[in-house]
Amino acid sequence: MKCLVTGANGFLGTNLVRELVTEGWQVRASGRQPSLTPWLSDLPVEYAPADITNAEAVSAAVSGCDVVFHVAGDTSFWKRLYPRQRAANVDGTVNVARACLSHGIRRMVHTSTADVFGYDPAGGTVDEHHGFNYTGMDYHYGETKLEADRQLRAIMAEGLEAVLVHPGSIIGPWDHTLQFGRLFFELKQGKVPASPPGGASFCHAREVARAHIRAADVGEPGQSYLLAGNDANNVPHAALMALMAQAVDASPPRWTLPEWLFVAYAWGCEQVSAITGKAPQINPGQARYMSRPQYCDSSKAQAALDYRVPDLSTCVEDALAWYRNHGFDI
Repeated sequence: MKCLVTGANGFLGTNLVRELVTEGWQVRASGRQPSLTPWLSDLPVEYAPADITNAEAVSAAVSGCDVVFHVAGDTSFWKRLYPRQRAANVDGTVNVARACLSHGIRRMVHTSTADVFGYDPAGGTVDEHHGFNYTGMDYHYGETKLEADRQLRAIMAEGLEAVLVHPGSIIGPWDHTLQFGRLFFELKQGKVPASPPGGASFCHAREVARAHIRAADVGEPGQSYLLAGNDANNVPHAALMALMAQAVDASPPRWTLPEWLFVAYAWGCEQVSAITGKAPQINPGQARYMSRPQYCDSSKAQAALDYRVPDLSTCVEDALAWYRNHGFDI
């Protein structure tokens, strides 16, 4: 079985490519970079550079494949890059879906996000039936992913077979892009005096990747599957930071910021960014989003895709072990 993986050089993409190779798939990896990162260059995969906003390049990359895993996306929260983010997340998804339809691809697996199902203001969990309620927060990433899902479903009505998977907050090995992984280093250096309010639904990178493959094999066409946490992994950001600090023998943050102060700090970051021309550490929309209890129920994927949710300490330990085994000083 031959597949294309868009966004192959990213954190989740790297985990997915490695799992596909392990399971015997013939993999064509794709990304904006001219070549594979060192974290994939040891594998027997074909590389096809392609910008997903270029429909012709996408069509060429899709041609000859049986399955397409569309993982590529833009997670930036710098307002200057909002047009680029929309082009990648919305237009790029349309380009991939149109190419799959044109080339008669057997199945497209689309990586969406748990964010499209919103959050429960009371702190409970949401499942695949809950609606997006981050509107008005300037959470542009979530808004573009929601629009991408809508556009994809419109193309599915024309005959495209696709399954949507919705990861939560991913932790684990191969985080060379330093998403949650950067916190190990910042905590060790004493650079995290406070944790954000709110919480998230944490999941293991390897299990999310494996569930993508099972979605290609046994997922029901047209269905959405949350690949997030469960009750034990739906925790405040402060709880995650305490575990990560303990893992590197560092002190955890001493307090949790109230939302108003967190948003004010993000506003300050944005003002500094306007002066320096450099990306802000965070912006107000991201701060408002992170202040919400983003807790999910992944039981549908656990039942249908044999999706597994290791405990949070395992996610943290595996992420840290990867850094230490690959020469990072932590």
